[in-house]
Amino acid sequence: LHKEYRRQRQMCIRDRAISHVSLAANKMHRFIQIVLITCLALTGEARPLSRSDSIIIVEPTMYQISPISPSHSAGPVSQLEVMRCGDVSVLENIVVFEGIPSNAKTCELRWEQAAKAERTEFAVARNGLLAAQQISGLPEEGYVNWGNIRPIVEDAVEQGLPLLHPETTGWVAIETPEVHIAGYIDCAETIYLRIQVDDRDTDGVVYLGQDGHNGLTLQVR
Repeated sequence: LHKEYRRQRQMCIRDRAISHVSLAANKMHRFIQIVLITCLALTGEARPLSRSDSIIIVEPTMYQISPISPSHSAGPVSQLEVMRCGDVSVLENIVVFEGIPSNAKTCELRWEQAAKAERTEFAVARNGLLAAQQISGLPEEGYVNWGNIRPIVEDAVEQGLPLLHPETTGWVAIETPEVHIAGYIDCAETIYLRIQVDDRDTDGVVYLGQDGHNGLTLQVR
């Protein structure tokens, strides 16, 4: 899988001249409107906001799956890392948020980036628009791989579970801390998402290291 992944990435970069620097200049004004608040100080895996009935859950469990290698599976990873080359999704993530209160009323998916000095590795090449499809869970038997996840994804689409589109294009160049709102998903004590580069656009690679200040977060009220 890793050899095929590297080969696909090299093909994308070589054949389609991926450049996130030019996108940052061209698209920044369109995305700046989604910035709502700056990062707050962290206190562990669930960080309270100014309202006592709200928490933010950080550092979800992440799995990597690959439609070009449906049987490949591995243990959890820490980073958000997705890739599309042409009409092929090469690398995707399964995201698991746990510890959500059973009485939660609203669950809002966000992604955050710290100030440049505190930022993890963050790279976006070409298309940084993501598709985050909520799914019902992980496979009851077997490994977390594309072959086992695909029926769950198809069922989620058929049921009309929430589909959000976090936008990362152009944000690498911004040096200040930012919080980006993707939208609301259905609350549950554990929330599962499948994330890929959105298939309505072109090639894209997104890599975002995650820690308490950077990455996907969930605001729960």
